[in-house]
Order: sequence, then structure tokens, then C-alpha cells
Amino acid sequence: MDNDALHLFEETLARYNRERYDAVQWSDYGRLPQGHAPERWAELQAMGCFELLQPEDDARPAPLADLLPLYAAAGEALWREPLATVFAEPVAVINQLADLDQRRTLLDGLISGERPLGYAHRETADGAADAIATTATASTAASGTGWRLSGDKAMVIGADVCAGFLVSAIDAARGAPAMFLVDAAAPGLQLQRYRCIDDGIAADLRFDQVPAQRLCDGAAAVAAANARGTILAAAEALGIMRGANRDSTEYLRERRQFGQSLLGFQALQHRLVEMLMRQRECEALVAAVAEAFDHASPTLPRQVLVLRVAVARALRHITREAVQLHGGMGVTQALRIGRYYRRALMLDSLHGTADQALEALSEHS
Repeated sequence: MDNDALHLFEETLARYNRERYDAVQWSDYGRLPQGHAPERWAELQAMGCFELLQPEDDARPAPLADLLPLYAAAGEALWREPLATVFAEPVAVINQLADLDQRRTLLDGLISGERPLGYAHRETADGAADAIATTATASTAASGTGWRLSGDKAMVIGADVCAGFLVSAIDAARGAPAMFLVDAAAPGLQLQRYRCIDDGIAADLRFDQVPAQRLCDGAAAVAAANARGTILAAAEALGIMRGANRDSTEYLRERRQFGQSLLGFQALQHRLVEMLMRQRECEALVAAVAEAFDHASPTLPRQVLVLRVAVARALRHITREAVQLHGGMGVTQALRIGRYYRRALMLDSLHGTADQALEALSEHS
């Protein structure tokens, strides 16, 4: 996407946020059983957002960098649509498939919105361990040779809208990880749905000899999926930072004390400047790592870890400061600030903690 198209896309998203998202909708989402408004999902399709996944050709997937404005807009307006089931980890797994027809079929299902896919990799609620305990065994049935999965997966985002799941498991015959496709209606698959701290919907999955289709080897697919998911989550975090900084500045400008606007107090100005500087640093970092992903840079694993640590720290600092600058209003349902903070907590748990990334980063040094 060239600069002119990017600017137009950002303006379109900003207008969409102004017209279609407000405080009333945030409270409504808490009452919706699916955690999001289906009509908003249809509007994103009508805007052509899903077409951003259309590959340039069979050898070159669509650039990840083109999705950064979409995720930033989602963060700033607190979208609840399950973007990850279409734009995030599933795309990275699909791009690893050697079978071109299979790759096209699965990708077309995402672009059309008819077959969103859940990414089922983590196996502990806190994401502390990356080891895979779920197992896959080959089975010969009347319909031919297939696979059966047994094990558990935790916190699959948007599981209730998925047509299927991309599941990491250990190929029992080879003792190596692989990726499998499981239909959402497969026998033996159990979903335990729950509402997260940000009012979104997730589910834990249990596989009891569930029929599955083997897609590809797992190591490269998991690495690509985790990198893509981390980068897009960082882009969403940027949107939260922008919204928190904007709302904090406007609030201090409106509130008055001792006959003047709170924005006139130098101590508060310094805090706002620190918040803005952290946001700017992360903007440059996210863009650089997205470019490294698109160009398959050999240093990408290290860059993703650096991104994970830097964005987590900046997001935590900015949202906490925003809540404090708003005082008691910062934790009410009437303002976005408290919701920004809860969404920040959710993002911080999706791809392992910053401390885990920092420990992994020290091993790369």
C-alpha cells in the first residue's frame, strides 16, 4: 500500500470509529452472547478490510504492514470484533502450507468471512510454557487415513465464531510438532466458553480423539504465527496508547483548578510528554518489525522479543498514567480510560508476559 492509499485508509477508519463506536456500544457488548456485534463484522467486510489478505501472487503473501492501521484503529476505538480469527495467526499458518490449492481454499474462507479459524496453540492459562502436550495419532478409518487429537488448549480467542481450529500437536509417530485442522463441529471436541477481563469471548478446548487433518510441520508454522500475532497485538496496543494520550490531554484541558486548566500545570505536562514519547518510540518499532516480518529477516525472532518487551512496558505505563490523570473518573464505565486499561491487561496475556520475552531475549544474546 503506497502512502496515499495508506493515508486514505487511515482516514476511512477514523471516520468509521467516529460514526460507529461510542460508549453505549461498549456497555452493549457486555450483554451480547457472542461478545461482538455481527453487523459491525459485516461493515468491515463491506469496507474491503478483508481484501487486505489477498496475496500479490502465489509466492508473495499480502504484506503484514498493510494491516497495522486496521489494528491501531481497533485499539483506539476498542473494537470487539474477533479480528484474530481472520487476520492474525491463521494467515501465518496457511502461508506455510506446501499445497497451493489447500492454501487458496483456506485463505479464501478467511477473506470471504465464511470460515474464520481459531489458533489453538497455548496450553496453559498464563502462557508460561511453550511446550506442546497435545498429541496426534494416525488412524485408518473407513473414509481413509486421518488423525486423532487428544489434549487441551487454553484461551482461544473468538472460538465461538470459528468454523474450525488450527491446532498444534505432537505427531506421535515422528515425535515432532505439526499443525492440524479441526472442524468446529468435530465429534469429541469440547469448548468451555468464558468472558475475559475486557468483555471479549474466549474458550478452552478439549480434544478427546478428535478427527483432524494434518496441514504441515509445526515448528516453522508456530514461530510464524506467534510472530504475526505479536506484531498485530502491538499495533492494537499503539491504538490504545493514542486513545489514552488523546483522552488524557482533553480531560486535563477541560478540568480546572485554582482558576486555570489542569493542562497548564508543568508537572502534568511532563507526564503527558513522557506518555507521548513512549508512544512515538513504539510506533517506529512496530513499523520496523512489521517490515522485517514481510521481508523474512533472519533477525526477526530477536526483533519480535524486543517489540514484545518495549510495547508491554510502554502500554502498561501509559494506561496506568491515564487512569491516574483522570482520578476517580478513570475507573468509571462512562469513560474509555478504564476500558483501555482492561484491554491492555488482556493484550499483555495473549503472547506471554514481558518478563518471559525478556528472559527469552537474554538467551538470544
